[in-house]
Amino acid sequence: MFSCPIDISQTETKGTVLLHNAKEMLDFSKGEELQLEKIIKEIADTGIRVVIAGQSIGELALHYLNRYSILVIKVLSKFDLRRLCRVVGATPLARLGAPMPDEMGTIDVVEVVEIGGDRVTVFRQENEISRTSTIVLRGATQNYLDDLERAIDDGVSVVKAITKDPRLVPGAGATEMELLKRVLAYGEKTPGLLQHAIKKYAEAFEVVPRTLAETSGLEATEVLSRLYTAHHNSDDGVAGVDIEVSFLLVRTNLRVRMKAC
Repeated sequence: MFSCPIDISQTETKGTVLLHNAKEMLDFSKGEELQLEKIIKEIADTGIRVVIAGQSIGELALHYLNRYSILVIKVLSKFDLRRLCRVVGATPLARLGAPMPDEMGTIDVVEVVEIGGDRVTVFRQENEISRTSTIVLRGATQNYLDDLERAIDDGVSVVKAITKDPRLVPGAGATEMELLKRVLAYGEKTPGLLQHAIKKYAEAFEVVPRTLAETSGLEATEVLSRLYTAHHNSDDGVAGVDIEVSFLLVRTNLRVRMKAC
């Protein structure tokens, strides 16, 4: 992995070179060629067969890389370059030359495949578990792809959150109903006008299970009454809205309508 250009280094200052004949011009360019060939040969002697360049690649360097049967890939994105370093276990080098053994990475397969009409280069580890993975999404419309990307991002974020803090609370409105129950119980023990404010604050937690029930096609009042009963009779606080029931009802209604038509 090279984060620098794979080419002859340019001087920081400009100068003028006076050439008197063709031999001097050939000797002037030959020195650069020999220097670059020496660098590429040192890289090839270390056993490297794939080179990743984070910047430009000179035509002369490309010629010598091809001569020594080294695959070179230009990756201009710093984000993709960091991901590749994690996959292969390499260190991006800011200097052009032969890397140390601990700076080189290893990869099992480097291949070019066609996905949806686009040719992509795939780096794949087969003998060990890779530290990164790529998920390819395909869809008919851009909006559909955006929805899929958001769904996968939510799922990955949940896994990342669990690895950082394994403490979880039940979903589907169960946590809100348990909070409602306990805040109401606290309000009952509070004397004076403050009791009314506490109870109204507790009732505001109903909005989560009620919204889940309404958007799922269920009867919100019936669902809330069942949740009140479940949380009153149990102290575990895991009873929530079962939206799968609404999906089954919708599918059944659709089948009946199709038969009637």
